[in-house]
Order: sequence, then C-alpha cells, then structure tokens
Amino acid sequence: MNKPNNKRSRNTDEAIIHAAFAAMVEGKKPVSKITVREICERAQINRSTFYAHYMDVYDLFEKVESQMAQMFQENFRSFEKSGESWDFLLAMERAFQFIYEYRDFFGLYFREAGRVSTIIHILVDPFQEQIDRLKSRRPEGEVEGEIDYHFSFFTAGIGAMIAHWLDTGCKETSAQLVEVLKREYGPNSLFRQWTAQ
Repeated sequence: MNKPNNKRSRNTDEAIIHAAFAAMVEGKKPVSKITVREICERAQINRSTFYAHYMDVYDLFEKVESQMAQMFQENFRSFEKSGESWDFLLAMERAFQFIYEYRDFFGLYFREAGRVSTIIHILVDPFQEQIDRLKSRRPEGEVEGEIDYHFSFFTAGIGAMIAHWLDTGCKETSAQLVEVLKREYGPNSLFRQWTAQ
C-alpha cells in the first residue's frame, strides 16, 4: 500500500475514533448504546468504510482503549525526559491528572462492565520495571509469593479509589488524592489506627 493510502487510512481511523469518543462523551452513552450508524454519521463515512477498519463497536473501543494507554505512556515518557527523578507519589499525581483530563471518557467507559481493572492495567504499565524490581526482593520471613498479594491488594484499592473519584465527579484535586494515599499507606493509616484500638 502506498504512503498516501496509509495516511488516508490513518486519518479515517482517527476520524472514527474521534466520532466514537464524541458519541460517548457528548452523548453521555455507554458503549453498549453506541451504534455503528451513529459513529458513521459523526465521522461522515459509510458503513463499509467503518467495517474496513473495525469488526464492530466493541472492537473499535478496544482500539480507543489502546490509544488512551499509549497517550498515558507518552505522558510518562515526557515526565521521564524532563529530568525529574522517579518518585512514586509524584508519578501517582501525574496518573490522577491524566484521568482528570479525560474524566468524561474514563467515567463512562471504565464504569461500564467492570472495566476498572483495565484502567489499572493502563496505569501500571509505565511502572512495570519498578514493579518487577520490587517483586524480585524477598524480605526475611515473607511468605512465598507474598508480594503478589500486596500488589493485588494495592491495585484493587487504587481501582476502587479511582472509581469512587469518578463516580463523585472528581471533586478532589490529584494532589489531594495523593494525600489520601499517603494517609492510607503511611504510619498514620486508618488501618493502623483501627488495629491499635
């Protein structure tokens, strides 16, 4: 395929993705209520063009999901290139800022069909190297595989926290969410307070 056709195909892809995003956010519709017809009308294409790119609406939204993941990763690459040292809490603040910027999308898409686990996968991916390094450590007295339990517990908690934040309209700032995290996992955590009583 020649380059102009590749460029045309990319442009069509972008138009379709933009139309799907707009149908969800502007129309405040879950994926299950968005039709190929609506997307085609918004993108000003015919159905055969849509089906030349995607199998159905769900296939399209999987690509939208991938694009959001890519945008998030690019956000973190720029963070690393800025010369700032890697810091977990600063990284979490950047993650919350990204979610806030696209809160309409995340609020609709990841609330549907229990997709909170997908948002966690997107958030975790840029940190995979650090996670693998943590998992390679074996503190004395640790149960075999214990780090996986801790990681599952932590990611489920972050997922629930993000879901609650989206459900309540993202009233808190990303910096305030980081403060909540510090209190949750720090020496003055609620868990420690409860167990001390």
